[in-house]
Amino acid sequence: MSTASRRKVLLMGKSGSGKTSMRSVIFSNYTAKDTRRLGATIDVEQSAVRLLGSLVLNLWDCGGQDSFLDNYLSSQRDTVFSNVAVLIYVFDITSTEWEKDLHYFEDNVIALREYSPEAGVWVLINKMDLVDKDDPKRVQYAEYCEQVRALNARISADEPVAGSLRCFPTSIWDESLYKAWSSVIHTLIPNIDLITAHLTYLRDLHGAAECVLFEAETFLAMAKSGSPIDCDPSEFEELEVDRGVTRLDRQRFEKISEIVKSFRKTCQRTGELFTGFETEFGGLSVVLEPMSKNTYILVVSVDPRVHTGLIRYNLSEAHCHFAEVGTWSVFTRKCNVCRDSIKNSVDITYNAKGDDDPSVRAWDDVNFDVKQRT
Repeated sequence: MSTASRRKVLLMGKSGSGKTSMRSVIFSNYTAKDTRRLGATIDVEQSAVRLLGSLVLNLWDCGGQDSFLDNYLSSQRDTVFSNVAVLIYVFDITSTEWEKDLHYFEDNVIALREYSPEAGVWVLINKMDLVDKDDPKRVQYAEYCEQVRALNARISADEPVAGSLRCFPTSIWDESLYKAWSSVIHTLIPNIDLITAHLTYLRDLHGAAECVLFEAETFLAMAKSGSPIDCDPSEFEELEVDRGVTRLDRQRFEKISEIVKSFRKTCQRTGELFTGFETEFGGLSVVLEPMSKNTYILVVSVDPRVHTGLIRYNLSEAHCHFAEVGTWSVFTRKCNVCRDSIKNSVDITYNAKGDDDPSVRAWDDVNFDVKQRT
């Protein structure tokens, strides 16, 4: 078994931009209203957040007062910016000092490229709820994104391995926050292609439109079947198009995250235990239940022959193996999906006992070709 993969994530931005509030909403189950009692971050607050069993986020929430920002860039420069996987930089769109804010961002990106050139940069332009009514087409947001991208392109021009930059509009008062953070976490997950392959297998097994994996504590969407979780609808697989995924709400994952976390808080207040849900209507079957210690899985089946009982049975058969997929780099359970997916990988070993013995049943052996069935 491999040791946990630790990824350093810097959370930076000017004081008052909302860094600690969003961290508390995502990782500490705060409501947006609860964040009003939070104080300013002093220097650096470090926390370790375990996701999927094998991924530990070493989250550095860096205070945004000018004195701290200057210190990060001088005496603490190598300590703060070394071995970074992702820089999350938060802008306050209501700030009256945009040029100064942009200057600090530039200094931080220069330091990042010096010590962690391959790190990705996620720019969250926060407090969008305060300006959307006056700027419904988000012209200001688009202008700020353009300036940020141009600045990053200039700094990274001579760095061939420089990580990419992405921009997101966010607010702690709606689901946009979950979309941004899901995008961050998705890029850090070990074995993400292998997890996607298993979700796609389960999708096809159930005649489903999609299968989605959520992290258990934060309820961030981690991966989905078929095409990448944050791809444009024009990039969907043919099967996803046929089953109507293009007609689904593009913010469905973030809305599910927000709804489930809110409902779980209600369950906690009433002393009830949230374990999941299932429903059937109009030929549609939906199941949400724990998949492993660290994950939940959502299956949305559009095959009228598939009922929730069958979905739950198949998921129970997959539980043990999914725990291995999310945690290990050496796979010991016999699995046709793993065999096909891992054979060309140099980072993962497939060494299942009895793999060459036809009498040993693979967990995904259902006696028919799932792909051909779909």
